[in-house]
Amino acid sequence: MAQPETFSFSRVTTFEQCPRRYRYRYLDGVREAFQSIEAFMGQQVHATVEWLYNQRLAGHEHAVEAAVERYCSEFDKAHSANKPAVRVIRADMASEHYRRSGAEMLADFHRRRFLGDRLETVAMERHFVVDLGVGAPFQGFIDRLARDRDGTLHIIDFKTGARVPARFEGKEADQLDAYALAMFTYTDADELVLVLEYLRTATAHTKKIRRDQIDEVKRRLSARIAAARSATVFPPIPGSLCAWCGFNDLCEAYPSRRVGAHH
Repeated sequence: MAQPETFSFSRVTTFEQCPRRYRYRYLDGVREAFQSIEAFMGQQVHATVEWLYNQRLAGHEHAVEAAVERYCSEFDKAHSANKPAVRVIRADMASEHYRRSGAEMLADFHRRRFLGDRLETVAMERHFVVDLGVGAPFQGFIDRLARDRDGTLHIIDFKTGARVPARFEGKEADQLDAYALAMFTYTDADELVLVLEYLRTATAHTKKIRRDQIDEVKRRLSARIAAARSATVFPPIPGSLCAWCGFNDLCEAYPSRRVGAHH
């Protein structure tokens, strides 16, 4: 018997942003032709932050220099492997700019956030799967699950993008609401703290969420998943981010194949 398809928050938002990209990736199983340098850099920064906290759990407190050295080494190694291809989209930029930007971001986060962080890390990259009753399980990975002195769990998500909202809002906030749904399912907690860590500015937005608020989160998320599952047509939605899409060599809505043509 075939296993039901599994939805993630990324899968839901991909459908909402561009149904054609959703079809290519999740229904047709097409591999993207390239990964943007921004996404690649973000992965390397995330991996180093995860390493820092895991090392602290193991009793090793690393200085900022060690963190930056590891980041640069892993960036170079992964970039050299070039699988999948990593593409610099902006014509006025080079990969070295992003390598340096990631190192600076990581160093700033280490000094301004990591050193003074006294939360107890419970898990890094905590995987969960929950049944929403919509015929498709919902899964995700929590960047960091931590506990404060009072025993309250903190769901922490690290963000490396340039956009830093003024408050806890937007799709990033919706994502952590969905992750709270999972943790309320797994634990008997009555309240959780949601944390969006913006590494580029070494700042954070937080929100408390109670168990009695989670039914509305479940209703909204279930409706979004149902909309994607019931879709029968998948039109492209062209926009400013098309140049960063690894399927633009397949999509008729992409006006040009020249890198940097949109900038």
